[in-house]
Amino acid sequence: MNTTDQMTDRACQHCGGSMEGKRPQAIHCGERCRDQARRQREREARQTDPRPRGNYPTSRPNQRKHRPGNVYGPLTLVERIEGSGEPRALFRCGCGNVKALRIGNVASGVTANCTDRANHPDPRRKDVLTYDGAHNRVKGQRGSASQYNCRCGNQAEHWSYSHADHDQARMPEGREAGKPYSTNPDHYTPRCRGCHARFDNSHRRMAGGPLSLVHVALFMATSDEDAA
Repeated sequence: MNTTDQMTDRACQHCGGSMEGKRPQAIHCGERCRDQARRQREREARQTDPRPRGNYPTSRPNQRKHRPGNVYGPLTLVERIEGSGEPRALFRCGCGNVKALRIGNVASGVTANCTDRANHPDPRRKDVLTYDGAHNRVKGQRGSASQYNCRCGNQAEHWSYSHADHDQARMPEGREAGKPYSTNPDHYTPRCRGCHARFDNSHRRMAGGPLSLVHVALFMATSDEDAA
């Protein structure tokens, strides 16, 4: 049998059809047979794969951002809860309670504790004046800060706490956690953004508790000199 007869007798390895006009190294009669043969080989390989299939984790535990032991304020992640929907986990609160919470809410600060009201009073209660509530009280009694001028002569933008109230309060948790404030509107002064920032920064540099009246008076005098 000569070479021409061998090429004529060749058949597609998938469908057995004629290979007339195909290159000598071709084994399929067309792209369709080639793709079908490839898919068949893949199916056969899956059927003979000894590894168990299904229920594979989508990511390795050591590559997850939120893992057991991570601390989010008073909350510590104890164990992730696997399942569909928004990721959840068991968190141990600083008060000792363990509760299932949404990981996203805890990480973003929306959920700041286990919400046990015996240990964490609801800041939305009207008998508990919060940081924002104190500022809103000042605005309600004295109007917007923009109606006044700052001591430097510019238009005021914020109501600034003087840090001179010996009975000042501090937010225990949430977005304003640790910030001092007063429930007495008389301890607030209208200031522009720059003076407000400088005053608060000078307070943070002071070690210990709130500024004394001497510190407040010194800052007022400095502000007057800068304005002059």
